Amino acid sequence: MKQKLQSLLRLGSQPAPRHTALFNGQLLDQKREDVYVVMHQMGLIR
Repeated sequence: MKQKLQSLLRLGSQPAPRHTALFNGQLLDQKREDVYVVMHQMGLIR
């Protein structure tokens, strides 16, 4: 029990890992084109 508490306390003193989102320009361009096509088909863009 004492070891569990000590390990939890040690984990709490470490900084949290940083999760950084990677920028995916190719995926952004694909989504942009998809949205443009759909809006054009719906008649929102001429």
